[in-house]
This record gives sequence, structure tokens and C-alpha cells, in this order.
Amino acid sequence: MNLDSITQSFVNGILLGGVYGGLAIGLSLILGVLGVLNLAHSAIIIFAALLYWEFVNGLGLDPLLMIAPVVAIGYGFGLLVHRGIAQHLVKDKGSTVMLAFFGLLVILESVAVMIWTTDTRTVSLGYLSEVVEIGSISAPVSRLVGAGITIVVLVALHFFLTRTLTGSAIRGLAQNRDVASMVGIDVNTLSRRVFAAGIAFAAFGGIVLAMVQSFNPQEHYRWLAWAFLVVILGGLGSALRTLISGFIVGIVETMVGIIIPFQYTYLVLYGILAVALLVRSEGLGGVKQRII
Repeated sequence: MNLDSITQSFVNGILLGGVYGGLAIGLSLILGVLGVLNLAHSAIIIFAALLYWEFVNGLGLDPLLMIAPVVAIGYGFGLLVHRGIAQHLVKDKGSTVMLAFFGLLVILESVAVMIWTTDTRTVSLGYLSEVVEIGSISAPVSRLVGAGITIVVLVALHFFLTRTLTGSAIRGLAQNRDVASMVGIDVNTLSRRVFAAGIAFAAFGGIVLAMVQSFNPQEHYRWLAWAFLVVILGGLGSALRTLISGFIVGIVETMVGIIIPFQYTYLVLYGILAVALLVRSEGLGGVKQRII
């Protein structure tokens, strides 16, 4: 272990953390604002990754231009899921919600396996497949682009939630749905749009995952656990804390990997999660209730 390897691991951790932030923000938004535990989050991530793979590898379309269509499809799918499932479970925050979204997870996984089989897929990113080298430090362009886009999106989401009237309404909805309705906020429409946005962000997470990692339809449980880890560490509903939490997870994962055998990395990460939960009750945000 030398200074170059430590620096390389730190850079890798930053870039990996940006991707983790993208994977988790949709889950954080829906859970933080609506209080809905979307267990199908990871299946949506993988489904979006497969769609992205189909557009780029199957149809030969540009990898950057295909980001917006997949996110738009995710938003439309979110509207359908809200109409078909979520809006009927507004008053039920318990096991019924979890079972409903677990059912959606199973359906999405089954459809993905029927269409794309269980083969592992890798997106051929063409001009994004180059590697940038600065001195002894190198980084794949695809990972730089994935992390960079995620940072821009999450910072923009933070300012949208904290500096606009719509953002204030969403924060009011997160604090108290009944009070928000009493002051004139159309909570049903706003809930539908927030839910659809959360699914769109899950689709975005699938895209950044596909940019940096091979994947298959049956490995989504791994990414669900990772998304929960980032959300719990960062606290609910905050774009910036989710991004920072993603950086922490990415840096710890890569830095620990050069000190101890890789198989112990997960043990360290979940140890940090346990300490965060014990010390701060609900993550690094230190909040006692849902808030943005």
C-alpha cells in the first residue's frame, strides 16, 4: 500500500459513491415524503438498466441521449403504479404496503427474466468506454459521467425542494399530509407526481448502474440492500444527505478494500450503519421524523 494506491482508491470511492447516491435517491424521496416503502425499487432499477441496455446495445442508440427517454418511461410507469397501487394504500402504512410492492417486485423480475433471460448484461458505451489518466491516477469516463450526472441531478433536486414553492409544498406534504391539505395544497396530485418522480429517479439509478457495472435481472436484491444502506445513513428525503451518504459508502468500500480482505468490507459498512442507527436514531441527518 502506497500513496498512489490510496489516492486511486479514494478517487474510485468518490466516483462509486456518486453512483450509489443515484441508486438510492428514488427510494429516499418516496419513503421520506410519502412514507411508502417501495420494495420494488431495486427491480425498477434493474428493469431500467435492461431498457437502457436494449436501447444502446440492441438498437445502437447514443448512450447519453438515451438517458432522458428511460427516465421519462420511468416517470410514466410511476404514474401507472400510483394509480394502480399506491393511491389505494395512502392510509395503510403497514404490511399491506410492503406486500403490494413485494408483489410488484416479483412481477417486474419475472417479466425481465422472460424478456432478457438471466444472462449478465454489460452496456457497450462506445465513446464513454475510454479511460482518463492523470499522473498515476486513472478513471473510466463512464464512471466519471455517471457520478457527474448524479451529482448535478441531486444538487438540482436539493435546490428544487428547498428554493421553490412546489418544493415547499412537497416539504409540507412530508411533514403532515392533513395540514398540507388544509392550507390548500392538492395533496393527491402532488403525491402522484412525487411518487412518479421517485420511480423516475429509480430508473435514473438503473442507468448510472448500467454505465459502470454489469447486471442481471436476479441480482436486484443486492442493490436494494445497498440503497437502504445509503438511505438509512443519510436520513430520509434529503438529496444532499443521500449524495453525501453515497460518497461515504463508496469511499469506505474502496478504502477498506485495500486494508483488509474485500469480503470483510460489507461487515465494516453494516457496522457503520448499526452505529449510525444507535447514535442518531434515523441516520446521519439526526432527525426523529420524516423531513426534507
